[in-house]
Amino acid sequence: MDSQETVALCLPVYDRVFPKAWFAQAQMVAELARIIPKENLQFYKVRGLPQPHAQNFLFSSVLLMTREYGVEAVIPPGGKRADWILWVEHDSCPPADMYRLLRDKADPVERPVMHGLSFDKVFPFAPSIWRAKTDGKSIEPIWDWQDDTMYRLAHSGTCGCLIHTTVFDRIKRPWFRMRPSEPGMPGMIPCISLSRRMHEANIPIYGYTGCIVSHLGDENEVNGVVSRKAYQMSQRHAQKR
Repeated sequence: MDSQETVALCLPVYDRVFPKAWFAQAQMVAELARIIPKENLQFYKVRGLPQPHAQNFLFSSVLLMTREYGVEAVIPPGGKRADWILWVEHDSCPPADMYRLLRDKADPVERPVMHGLSFDKVFPFAPSIWRAKTDGKSIEPIWDWQDDTMYRLAHSGTCGCLIHTTVFDRIKRPWFRMRPSEPGMPGMIPCISLSRRMHEANIPIYGYTGCIVSHLGDENEVNGVVSRKAYQMSQRHAQKR
C-alpha cells in the first residue's frame, strides 16, 4: 500500500443515515486519516440526489469533470485528481480498515476494481458478489462464498468498494443508469449498469470476502451470518415444496 497515493472517500446519502452506519463510517474515516497524509485524502459527500444522479455527481467530482446531469462538479483543493475512489454508501457499515483490506488486494492495472462483500437488505439477503452462470447469459449470487477469498466477478453491488480512477477514463457515460429487469439479470439498480460498462471495456471486477460491509435494513443488519442462515432456510423451504 502506497501512502503517497491520493484517495477520495465518497459517501453518497440517498436516505436517512442509521446511527450504527454513521459510527462505523466515522471509525473508517479516522483510520484513513491515520494512514494517509491529509494532503492525499479527499472527502466527498452529497445529499438530496437520488440514484443514479448522486453516483454520477460524486464520481464526476473526483475526476474533475465539469458537469454531469447539469450539476456543477466539486473541484478538489489544488485540482489534484485522486488515484483511488473509496466508495461507501449511506446504509453500509464498513470495517475500520476497509481501505487497507481492499487496497492490499487491488492493483491499478490487474485488479482496478475491488469490492467488499455486502448483502441485499431483503430476504433471502443474497451476497452482493455475482458470477456468470454456465449459460453465459445470466448471473447468480455466489452463495457458496468462502472466507478471506478473492473472486473474479460478473457483477457486484456498490455498498463498499475501491476503484482506480483510470477505470472511468475507459468506460462510457453515463456510468450509472436505472434500467428495467431482464431475464436472469437483476435490474433497477444503477450498479448493474456500472458493471456492464466495465465489462464492455474489458475491465476486470473483483470482490474480496475478507472485507465484509454490513448492510442496514429498516429492521435488521445484514452480514455474512444472517445471509448464510437465510440461504439455508430458503433451501430447506424449497426442498419441502
